[in-house]
This record gives sequence, C-alpha cells and structure tokens, in this order.
Amino acid sequence: MVVDAPPASSACEQILANTPIKLLGQLQRETQPSDAAAVAWGDPPIVLACGVEPITSPTAQVIAVDSIEWIASPVGENDGTVFTTVDTAPVLQVRVPAAYRPEIDAVVDITAALSLDGLS
Repeated sequence: MVVDAPPASSACEQILANTPIKLLGQLQRETQPSDAAAVAWGDPPIVLACGVEPITSPTAQVIAVDSIEWIASPVGENDGTVFTTVDTAPVLQVRVPAAYRPEIDAVVDITAALSLDGLS
C-alpha cells in the first residue's frame, strides 16, 4: 500500500518501532515506499505518518488524549478524519477511514500503545 509520508528520521523510527501489531482489531500491513515514516493497519487502511508538517487553524477542533493534543480534520462526510498532533516533535498524523467510527478510538489506542504522553 502506497502512503504519503516523509522519509523516516531517527525520532520517527523509534516511535514506529513501538506501534502495535493490531489496532482496532486490524493487523498491521506493509507500506510503500519502504523508507516512509508510516505504519498502516487494516483495509481500508488506518495510516500513522510521522514527521509530517504541522497544521495550524484558529477554528480547528482540538482533542486532548492523555497529555497529547490532536487537531481533528474531517476528510469528508463519509471519508473519515485526519488527526494531527499539536506542539509535538516529531508531528504525528493518523488518517482514520469512516469505516472505523468513532475514529477517535484509533487515536486513543495509538496514544496509549506508544506512550505518547512523553512526546514533546
């Protein structure tokens, strides 16, 4: 599966190495290109990308999960949601298709699995 993610940095490699094998009952799957800082689960795929550009929006919906804040950006009424971390280095982004509603569950599980509350 081809993903849109930057090449992996050392900070991202450490995060991605700790991703769970299963997310919302879906198994991890291969991504291309092989050097992309991304992990995917299921079909349709839930995609975690690391090292993406931060986004800013004064009207964005911000959701706090543990001590990490995420901006939730709906992709479309039936296409799911993209969640991007706020004020973290590296910046993480999770694309969750609508098939996994409520989409925030994927972010909660990823945050817990990766112990992202230590990310700064």
